[in-house]
Amino acid sequence: MHNKTSALTLFLIFFFIDSFYLNHISAQNHNPVVQIENVEIVGNQESDNVDSFLGIPFATPPVGDLRWVEPQAYKFSEKVFNAQEFQPACMQGPRIVNWYKRLISDFDGDEKSFPEPVFSEDCLYLNIWRPKVIDQAKALPVLVYIHGGSNIAGWSYEPNYHGHNYAEQGVILVSIPYRLGVFGFLVHEDFDEKNFALLDLISALQWINKNIQSFGGNPNNITVMGESSGANNINFLMASPLSKGLFQRVIHQSGGSSISFPSDISVDFKLGKKFEESLTVGKKVEDTKDYLKSLSSSEITNAASKIYDGHYFAPVVDGKVLLRPLKESVNSGDIHPVDLMIGSNRDEWSLYFDGEADVDAWLEEETSKKDSEELKSILQDIESPIRKLDLLITAKNYVCPSLKLANETRKNNKNAWVYSFERVRPGEKALKYGAFHGAELPYVFDTHDEWLPFDEIDKNLTKIMLAYWVEFAKSGNPNSTTSPSWQIFSPEIQETQILGDNIYNSTHPSRELCEVIFAID
Repeated sequence: MHNKTSALTLFLIFFFIDSFYLNHISAQNHNPVVQIENVEIVGNQESDNVDSFLGIPFATPPVGDLRWVEPQAYKFSEKVFNAQEFQPACMQGPRIVNWYKRLISDFDGDEKSFPEPVFSEDCLYLNIWRPKVIDQAKALPVLVYIHGGSNIAGWSYEPNYHGHNYAEQGVILVSIPYRLGVFGFLVHEDFDEKNFALLDLISALQWINKNIQSFGGNPNNITVMGESSGANNINFLMASPLSKGLFQRVIHQSGGSSISFPSDISVDFKLGKKFEESLTVGKKVEDTKDYLKSLSSSEITNAASKIYDGHYFAPVVDGKVLLRPLKESVNSGDIHPVDLMIGSNRDEWSLYFDGEADVDAWLEEETSKKDSEELKSILQDIESPIRKLDLLITAKNYVCPSLKLANETRKNNKNAWVYSFERVRPGEKALKYGAFHGAELPYVFDTHDEWLPFDEIDKNLTKIMLAYWVEFAKSGNPNSTTSPSWQIFSPEIQETQILGDNIYNSTHPSRELCEVIFAID
């Protein structure tokens, strides 16, 4: 009896060991594995054609003593790292969540369907989508996406930013985060370092340059792509000596205000002092720096939401990350020589009107009397004050600085391709907002939300736009044999690809406005 029990016990032990081994091998066969720094990075098989690696740390969590410190390179302590889930988004308020919920509600969708992430200061993780079959002899082009959100909100894996459709087309897509709001842009007399958010982006790009070859990517064929504040931050990357050589091309969507409205470091210093005072009032604090680092994320976020209300966070000249004001760098052509695809949407400001628009007040604040009269003359045939003001704001914040950047790119002997996104989705509700800020993103990624109206025109436009973006990432030229021809930008003609119900080439519709608002020379 004893011998029979022992034999049965041994059988069961070997059975479970064998089962575990077979299951482990099976899992390894299904989950992609990449080795970097003697660590196995285990990802997901998203489909028959696409692998993903989600939540890979590129910097040590910027918490505690590392809050408001230049990002430190992450060192793996484990031999196997599971990169199979998105990690927390960077600490922020509800701005982007509310933005999505408002749009979902306006289009009669269920706002509860929007997936809200966890927010944390521990957020410096990147995500990679790549083709499942990798030819080691042929390294793939890499597209690095930087999200928008006015530098106070947003995250790298919002529903529209997933990169599987690029991987399907033979491009590796990497989405990267950066510290937001006061966590990423604090300027304070007690802190020597500044521009933490920009340093995060540079750190992520350095990681990609070092490691992307292990994922099948070509570190010498990297395109940086950003929308809104993500595109604005690319402007600074193009001017920073620390990012030179980290990318070869830029896709720039609906940015430019950082050129139109230069940041003023003196304002940032004053706000930094007010921020400190709001948190130390009535308290005996011996070391302000240590005290601010000891506070919780929520305490920092709540205080910043009041002190910095209405302030646009942007990188500042610090003598290290940025050597001179961005506008000076652009005007003098002192930017990295990279090929550029750049554009904006027809109705960038349509989401932000409340049914009223004071055109005269805007002109008085933003332009001279002479320029004001010229702009009124250009817009005299447009009856709607809202449409007039939308055109003016869109031109000043997006179109004109984009044309300027394209112009300077050509002077740098690099190629520039300019677009204007003008598609308005079908139905009465879509007419309310037109081609609004961010409207191009579902077309660029082919990730249309189910609550947005969609028809054959949208389907065809998506196919063409995705092809343009893929081809540009591959070669620096968006043209292919399957898409309508896109003319290269020249300073004289300022060719622009109109992306709407029809796709054609034209001088930019707002060129006249830009000749007054923002001289293109």
